[in-house]
Amino acid sequence: MEALARPKDDLFDNSTMTFGEHLEELRGSLVKAIIWLLIGLAVGLMFANRVVRFIQEPLKQAIIEYNADRDLKEMGLPDRKEDPQVSRFYEFLTSNSLVADVVYTLPSASVPVSIEDAIAESKDVPDSAMEPEPAEEASTDTESEDGEADSLVVPARITTAELMKSMGKIPNPDELVPAIHLRRSERGLSSLKIEEPFMIWVKAGLIVGAVLASPMIFYHLWSFVAAGLHSHERRYVYVYLPFSVVLFVSGVVLAFGLVLHYVLTFLLQFNGSMDVAVEPRLTYYVNFVLMLPLGFGVAFQLPLVMLFLQRIDLIQTQDYINSWRVAVLVIFVISMIVTPADVTSMVALAVPLLFLYFLGIVMCAYMPRGRGLGSEAYDPA
Repeated sequence: MEALARPKDDLFDNSTMTFGEHLEELRGSLVKAIIWLLIGLAVGLMFANRVVRFIQEPLKQAIIEYNADRDLKEMGLPDRKEDPQVSRFYEFLTSNSLVADVVYTLPSASVPVSIEDAIAESKDVPDSAMEPEPAEEASTDTESEDGEADSLVVPARITTAELMKSMGKIPNPDELVPAIHLRRSERGLSSLKIEEPFMIWVKAGLIVGAVLASPMIFYHLWSFVAAGLHSHERRYVYVYLPFSVVLFVSGVVLAFGLVLHYVLTFLLQFNGSMDVAVEPRLTYYVNFVLMLPLGFGVAFQLPLVMLFLQRIDLIQTQDYINSWRVAVLVIFVISMIVTPADVTSMVALAVPLLFLYFLGIVMCAYMPRGRGLGSEAYDPA
């Protein structure tokens, strides 16, 4: 009892370094990691523009498909999946980024034949106080073969006011001819602040740099942590760390490659049902694109977290099995919080997490416990 009551030995009794030397080692590791991060930032800035354009593509494609579906609906056309001609027209709209607009054209007889005629006619009409002066023609002098200067007359840009003055009357609404015009629309992200694109460029460069420099960053951080671990503890990390990386990358790829498209489509359709115009902001969209894959990557660590809690005897395998109904509810609640406010992304995250939850139960039940690796997996408890 006296032996158990005695306080444990000092943490650094068996260490060759003092507490201050440990702090100095930590500072050196952090400085080296930051240096590699700055090197990665310098390289990442060279690819930042491409990264920003790359993450804009899912949004642009979702907007193009949303506009095409909306135009087909407003035209009263049947479902494109049921009619081959409608499907071909839909593909034409999406491949050319076209948007249908209803315009009213003036009768052809009311429109002057050429720009020069329009300007000439507009000069004959008395100018009112609210009408601007007609734009002057720009001319440039060119030298001909015989050395004489020729005057090259460039037609002036005609304005709406000049066209109205050339008509000499207000258009009759009964004579206006409605028509459907298809115009190209490749609207993407917008910026309301002049410095916003620059900050996004730096942010994208920092993210790319962190990914490129991550091996050296983790190497220096891990070299500090590994110095305080036993050999079997380091081997335990070496075995489970690759699984953690694979699960994280799987979550990121699933979110960006599959879920993001359906999330954007759902949000655009929802905004359209409320007659809300969508003008995506650059900052908000980039943060959204970064947070969604990050949430998926972290959530995919669920099996390893379950295994860790079971190995330290905090939660037993039978507890996971008995509480699977509660786990399903918790998973859906977490999926609702982590993902945007739509059903599609919540289900897209909840379903893989349910699979990973039961995978965690299998790992807890069938991975052996003991000291060592492989069939004698090390038990940190």
